[in-house]
Amino acid sequence: MIIPFLITTVNSEKKKVLIIEDNVETQLIYKVYLRSFYDVEIADTGESGLELLKQKKFDILLLDINLPGKLNGEDVLKIIRKELKLSNFPIIVLTAYALRGDREKFINMGANNYISKPVDKSVLLEEVKKLLA
Repeated sequence: MIIPFLITTVNSEKKKVLIIEDNVETQLIYKVYLRSFYDVEIADTGESGLELLKQKKFDILLLDINLPGKLNGEDVLKIIRKELKLSNFPIIVLTAYALRGDREKFINMGANNYISKPVDKSVLLEEVKKLLA
């Protein structure tokens, strides 16, 4: 008699996305948007996100700016670029800050791109795909 069993494998071909976002609902939305195409990991504070970046290799970061704790998204962005010296690591800032000049501000701080919230699924997927190409 053959006994069926479930084989699970990790697809090492998938690019790895780190999301640093404190809002649980928003985390879930981004994960649902991305999980078919990418391996997704989530951190809910800047501190925990930086720890993950030091421990594992990711291909891109989706970074909220308004984070709880000692480090907000701007701090995380500066640390990644200056202290961790990850100058070529793609970072997309996702934020509710949508005033004139905000996009340029975050790009000048080291982000590769900026998307204002609420984030459209097709825009997010297109930007991630473009930066990982």
